[in-house]
Amino acid sequence: MTAKNWFLLILFLLLVFIVRLRMTTQSRFLPGTRIKITAVLKEEPKIVGQIQRFSLSGIKIKTWRYPEYHYGDGLELVGIINSKMEIEKIEEIRLTEKNKSFMGLIFAFRRRIEEVYRRVLPEPQASLLAGIVLGSKSGMPQDFYQDLRQTGMLHVVVASGMNVTIVAATTVDLLLLFLSRRLAILFAFIMIWFYVLLAGADAPVLRAGVMGTLAFLAQGLGRLKDAWRGLGVAAVFLLLLNPRNLFDLGFQLSFVATAGILFLGPIISNFLKRVPGQVRADISQTLGAQIATLPLILITFGSYSPLSPLVNILVVPILPWLMRLGGLIGLVGLVLLPLGQILGWFILPFLTYFVEMVKLFTRG
Repeated sequence: MTAKNWFLLILFLLLVFIVRLRMTTQSRFLPGTRIKITAVLKEEPKIVGQIQRFSLSGIKIKTWRYPEYHYGDGLELVGIINSKMEIEKIEEIRLTEKNKSFMGLIFAFRRRIEEVYRRVLPEPQASLLAGIVLGSKSGMPQDFYQDLRQTGMLHVVVASGMNVTIVAATTVDLLLLFLSRRLAILFAFIMIWFYVLLAGADAPVLRAGVMGTLAFLAQGLGRLKDAWRGLGVAAVFLLLLNPRNLFDLGFQLSFVATAGILFLGPIISNFLKRVPGQVRADISQTLGAQIATLPLILITFGSYSPLSPLVNILVVPILPWLMRLGGLIGLVGLVLLPLGQILGWFILPFLTYFVEMVKLFTRG
């Protein structure tokens, strides 16, 4: 593609972005307006501690955890629009058969896996594993959530690139025993996007899904992966899908961290040539992401734990194994809970090590 064509393409995408942004940011209500909304919940609420957050008809809602709401619930909301919406009432009403929709089934399946973790593991290990495997923070004790945040470890309970890579690579490795490489990669595409939906389809995992798809497509076609191009395509896709992602902190951290891994990771790796291969890769990627996101964290939160890189180095190497074994426990536990319990005994020491490291550095 010529430079002129690239310029025209970028200009076109920029114009589309501006139009979409104006459409999504224009307020439909004047301050002081009392509104009543009846709609179906189109996302799974984010639950942390005693608070749940979700959007209903484009309005962001923050309310108490109970009663819990789920994807597909019919809700009637009454409130007043001011600088923040003052909620007067939220009631669940019967609008649809939520469990018969595709996404309703996906989120029901996710909740069943979370329940397996709660039945075979104590807290906070159970919610930690749910966060590592599914990006779920539902039911996580508030004090442990704050410990993760204080030590810079909150990223481990956000489904992202590592999760997608493990899902796709594990799928390919298993299917290569029976199928050709191209067919195995085709099934990997399906598993990538099933996992993206299962993990809630938030910005980090959507970005990882797009990049993972491009990477495995390049392998299937026999071409080298262009990670920077994949990151750019993922950014364009997510911003055209919802321009307000540009102002979302999770979106910003996800892309800045990935750019840090791509740019700073190799530089740091060159200084660690005497460190064994996989450990060197884990350390360089972790430090690359930490350094890149540091300015954004300082601007947003006003503070940063200097011990964060160290605690990351101590626990990040075990994350892939926690992800794999945690996924196995969830699936096995759905079929045969006692066997899931036995597998839970094997993973419990590693989860406890993770928890104790976080608590140690929080106290420090």
